[in-house]
Amino acid sequence: MPVIHHGEVGGAAAGGMVAGGGMVAGAHGAGHGHAAVGGAAAGGALVAGGGAGVVGGGATAGGVAAGGSAGALACGTGVCGAGAAGASTLAYVGTGHGDYIQETTYRYVGQGCGEFEVVESKSSGLWMYIGGGVGALLLIVIVIGLLLPASPTSTTTTMPYDCDADFDNWQNRWSISKKSWCCANQAKGCMTPAPTPSLPYDCEAGLANAVAGWSAAKKHYCCTKFQKGCAMPAKTCTLWGDPHIISFDQVGTDKNQALSFYGDGDFWLVKTSTISIQARFEGTKYTEGLAATNQVVVGGAFLGGHKIEVGTRDSADGSFTVTYDDQGEVPDVVPEGNEKRIVHMTLPLGITVTVFQWNNYVDVQVTMSAQPGQDGACGNFNGDHSDDTTATIMKRIGARVRPSESLLSGKAKIDFTPQMQKMMAAECKETTRATAQSTCATELGELATVKNMVFSCMFDTCFGMNVRARSHAKTYA
Repeated sequence: MPVIHHGEVGGAAAGGMVAGGGMVAGAHGAGHGHAAVGGAAAGGALVAGGGAGVVGGGATAGGVAAGGSAGALACGTGVCGAGAAGASTLAYVGTGHGDYIQETTYRYVGQGCGEFEVVESKSSGLWMYIGGGVGALLLIVIVIGLLLPASPTSTTTTMPYDCDADFDNWQNRWSISKKSWCCANQAKGCMTPAPTPSLPYDCEAGLANAVAGWSAAKKHYCCTKFQKGCAMPAKTCTLWGDPHIISFDQVGTDKNQALSFYGDGDFWLVKTSTISIQARFEGTKYTEGLAATNQVVVGGAFLGGHKIEVGTRDSADGSFTVTYDDQGEVPDVVPEGNEKRIVHMTLPLGITVTVFQWNNYVDVQVTMSAQPGQDGACGNFNGDHSDDTTATIMKRIGARVRPSESLLSGKAKIDFTPQMQKMMAAECKETTRATAQSTCATELGELATVKNMVFSCMFDTCFGMNVRARSHAKTYA
């Protein structure tokens, strides 16, 4: 498309564009200092300039002649684009309704030769003022916030455990970790109070073995201050008849609560690491073959290695005494045809042994305080009468004294009479007998091979808690 420029061309004539590509010279010749732009010859379209406008020093760009019409442009101070009468012109007819669009282009013609120049746009400083204002406003808000007094705040601390919940039964309902936390932080749920460092003795340490393990000073202190480790009062174990035993732990003297040993053999009455009191039980014709106590022996380290066996008068180094008289209250009755003969033993550790000697058996009483590790037919002296049955005692210490531990002179005669055999078959359940036979074989050890010994032990298991066994045995005579 032809471009119209207003300027000094040095008299050159710019021609119009012919359809075949030729140029049409302008109206005026060279040398006038004005450029003339002609119209388009027939057959070619010409877009001249871009629309009327004032350019540079007052020149007016002309229109465009189409369809072969000639047009002239007068340059200088004249009017450009004055065409012949009846010439066609471009007019705006609305978007989408015409055949042409308007375009504007620029061409570089040399420094200082044209009307337009590229200049840098000046940036406005308004944004600086706006930004500064916003920053100042924010700074003011921050300063005011710092100067204002801080509002009071409340802090809620969540505890891991509620030490008041279920406190009425904390021993059973609290977990171990809750007990530990509440004890350490709120002094609640503590299992055992810690010993006070200022106390001269810890009265919890070694309490189970206080009798043998504590010093006299600690016993006195703990007993006086906390009623712990106090010396147990002396109690009496009584054996009478065939033989029935009121143990150290039995409360009262009700003979119906007594335990019994009806089988023959040697038994421990009291057994500790330093005290040995044994008795031999053997049957008599007066008891339908059921055993009765006929011999007692006392020995052990507490007697310096000596022993006292009823029927003799032995005195060693004066650490004990033995007397023989008729003074004392018998535990049962004086048998018909017997005179009262009583042996009194006064022994170390405050122990006394009294033997009531009859023609064919003896009754015995042992009075003493509880000793560490004590057990025997007189019980374990732990304050619990329920664990001193015939069967439980034999299970703890054995059904009979082993030969290697025996202090008794001679050997026990082991009988198992027809009355005892019939009574056990009739009144002891078969399942009980089977269990008793198995446990007795174990509890007797090497004595299980002795004739009638297992049956003797089985009879104790079946009837040891029946104080009326002798009267039952008479019915099978």
